[in-house]
Amino acid sequence: MSRAYKLEVYAKGISLDQLSELMTERFGWEEMCLWEYKGVVCFQGEGWLTAGQSEREAHGVIYNALKAVNPSALISSQWTCIEDLPYSTYGDDFDAEMPMPDEPYEPSSGERQGGRPK
Repeated sequence: MSRAYKLEVYAKGISLDQLSELMTERFGWEEMCLWEYKGVVCFQGEGWLTAGQSEREAHGVIYNALKAVNPSALISSQWTCIEDLPYSTYGDDFDAEMPMPDEPYEPSSGERQGGRPK
């Protein structure tokens, strides 16, 4: 079973380039934001945990990889499962006019590609 996550990794004693390379190239996370403030670097990204791996287990793998770069580095991570999050919808009801995701979309005569009126 796979689960989608938003992940934040904070590290002190690791460079932005080292953190970004490790998270994107080695572990395959999609980078959303990368920043540094007062010597602490942060990677924010999205990705998947697979094969029943827990957040704690995944943290351990990332932690050990970063410690291999700098054994004295300080490292923490924050995991947010982004599947089936609660949400609220406001505004007009489009359900009657919107095709379902598994139905092919056929534009009406007044629409061009992108769904905008001519």
